[in-house]
Order: sequence, then structure tokens, then C-alpha cells
Amino acid sequence: MTECALCGRDSDLPRTCRPCRNRVRGLLLGLPEAVVQCWMARHRVQRGTSNERVSASKEAPIPLRLDVLNLLGPSADAVLTGEDQEGPVPAVGVLSTWADLVAEQTRQKPVSHTVSTLTQFLLGHVEWACRQEWASDFAEELEGLTKTLRRVSGVEPVRILLPVTCPTCDLRTMVREESSGWAAECRYCPAVKLSTREYAQLVAEQARAVSTPGEV
Repeated sequence: MTECALCGRDSDLPRTCRPCRNRVRGLLLGLPEAVVQCWMARHRVQRGTSNERVSASKEAPIPLRLDVLNLLGPSADAVLTGEDQEGPVPAVGVLSTWADLVAEQTRQKPVSHTVSTLTQFLLGHVEWACRQEWASDFAEELEGLTKTLRRVSGVEPVRILLPVTCPTCDLRTMVREESSGWAAECRYCPAVKLSTREYAQLVAEQARAVSTPGEV
């Protein structure tokens, strides 16, 4: 058994456990849709009426959101050279950095720098990537990119409330989040993230506790 570099739990696989590998795969699968949702939020929200004076400037305001354009635009060379990056690294910049590293270490030709091509390439190498010493950094950057895209687009992930209580805080706060890779997780306890097998065990344990009255 080894300790998973991502969640710290025991794993019978090298460096990362199966649930964490599924989570990384889920992040990659969800990125193209998150990019589309972000692009759909590129227009500024118009507030007020046409009679209101919104600015003292005579120049017409830019109709598009610069934060969206910066996030979805091409990546600056500074991202690849290690220089400082102002603001969030564009989606293509994050994905291309990891795809180029995978291609170099597996002796393959680099793929074109588009979100769809990069995510498909990385999906094809998830198992290999999760065995590398940089697996935790890879997962952390994918999760950070996903959160940034969701924040900018204003689209929150779908969460399904589950009929069990958290084994740590004992509250009805267990949810299944779309594309998270976990079968269940607590909204308040960061360490409570369950695989499909662990969630099934929790359901069985709590079902037994309900059917078998305990001592008060």
C-alpha cells in the first residue's frame, strides 16, 4: 500500500488512488463545457436606462468582459518561460503546459493548442500522469482552472443532496457534485470525500443503525 499524493489515503495503486484518478478525469471531462459557459458570459450586463449617465468618459465602454477574454484568449509566452503572469492563466495556457510536458516525457509530438485537443490528449494519459511525481500539481492546477472558469461564468456545479449524514460532523451535508469524481463529499468537512465503495458502506452502516434501535 502507498499513500495517495492527492488525498493522503492508502492506495493499492502507485502514487495516487483510484478515486483521485477519477476526479482528475472528471475535471478534464468538464473543462470544455466550462469554457463554453465562460464564453457565453462574455457580454457585459447592462444596468440602468439609456437616459442615465454611466460615465464621464466620451469613449464608448467595451461591450465585452475583459476577464473572460483574458481567461479564454491565447496564452502569453510568460506562462511557458516561468515569468510572472498578470491575472489568471488562460485555459489554453494551463492545458498546453501540461500537455507539452506529457508529450515531452512520453516522446510524442505536441498537439495543437486548442481546449478540445488538449483535454482529449490529457484524458488519454490520465493514468500515466497520475503516476508521476508532479501529479498533485497537475490535479491542483486543473481544479484551480475549473473554479476560475465557474467563478467568471457564474455557473455553479450541480450538487445532489444525499440521504445520509456526514460521518465527521453528523450533519445532513453530504452531496454528490457533478464532475467531481467523488461519489459523496461533505459541504463543510474538506477531508470527507468518499469513493463509490466507501459511500455504499456508509449507506449500509446508517441503514443498519436506523433498522436496529440502539441504546439511548
